[in-house]
Amino acid sequence: MISNIIWFNLDYYTPLQLGLFGAGAIFWIVNYIFIVCNIIKNKFVEMPAAVLCANFAWEFLWSWIFMINMGFAIRLGYIAWFFLDIFIVWGFYNYGYKQVSQSAVPYYKLLFTFAIISWLVVLYFFIGQGLDNPIGANSAYVINILISSLYIFMFLRLEDKSALSFTTAWTKWIGTGLISVMCALRWPENHWLLSMCAACFLMDMFYMYLFMQYKKSGVK
Repeated sequence: MISNIIWFNLDYYTPLQLGLFGAGAIFWIVNYIFIVCNIIKNKFVEMPAAVLCANFAWEFLWSWIFMINMGFAIRLGYIAWFFLDIFIVWGFYNYGYKQVSQSAVPYYKLLFTFAIISWLVVLYFFIGQGLDNPIGANSAYVINILISSLYIFMFLRLEDKSALSFTTAWTKWIGTGLISVMCALRWPENHWLLSMCAACFLMDMFYMYLFMQYKKSGVK
């Protein structure tokens, strides 16, 4: 019954913490929407392939297999991430060859599928054995560090950067930053998690710096 749904868990989280996470989740939804739009427009997947598979596996598990404790309203955000990620994964199966070297083109779909399955298995046992926290932040930030670092390497590697979106850069930075503040407020004792939050923030700032320098240069 709808009347029995707990929309926000105010017993475990403060309104500020829920607000920070919810705002961060919305910025990530906007991020995904722009990635999807760029797939349609440029036939290029902006999220690095090496972590897209991990991200997709994480969102599937936390949307449908494991239950976060923030309330149903926040869970809807996780589900929105998952459905948007389906299209991004579809885009990679169609256009992922543009991210990989020529020698890997014949194998990239097979390797990508194997990586998704591998991440599903690894994350399932990591979460199932109680190694994650109630919202999946421990595993999410491991993946986020990979995302943030590989975005930088991909940006530096690509000669033609026109398919990359500045909007995805700043929405990821702000979205992750807001969620990181929430984690710092709710789990200040989890130094391992907070160190990853800090690392992501710094790498996202550096990615923003690279992108702004590129835009100032006027390179087409």
